[in-house]
Amino acid sequence: MSLLHAADFFCLPTLHEGLGSSILEAMSAGLPVIATRVGGIPEIIEDGRTGILVSPSDPGALADAMVEMATRPELREAMGARGAARASAFSADRTAEGTYEVYRAAIAAGRRLTV
Repeated sequence: MSLLHAADFFCLPTLHEGLGSSILEAMSAGLPVIATRVGGIPEIIEDGRTGILVSPSDPGALADAMVEMATRPELREAMGARGAARASAFSADRTAEGTYEVYRAAIAAGRRLTV
C-alpha cells in the first residue's frame, strides 16, 4: 500500500479484466485511475469522476489520459477523493451484505434458488 501512496495516479491498460481488485485498492488509497473500458472496470470507475476510461488497444487515448492526469493536480485530487468514497461500495463487507440481502429477499419471496 505504501507504493500506492507514493503514486500520483494508477493506470491499468488491460485488454481483459474481471472486476479489477487492483483498481479498488488504488481507489481506496485515494488515487485516480486510468483504465481501459473492458470487463467489470466500467462498473467501478465513473468516467470523468473517479478516473478516466479509454478504449482498449488505443495507445493515443491512453497517452492523452496519462498526460492530462499528470499535468492536472486538481483533477487528480478531486477524482482520488471521489474514488476513495466509491471504493467503499465494493468492500468485502458490503459485498457480503449485498449477497445476504439477495438470499434473504429470495427466501422471503418463497423462491427456490438455483445456482
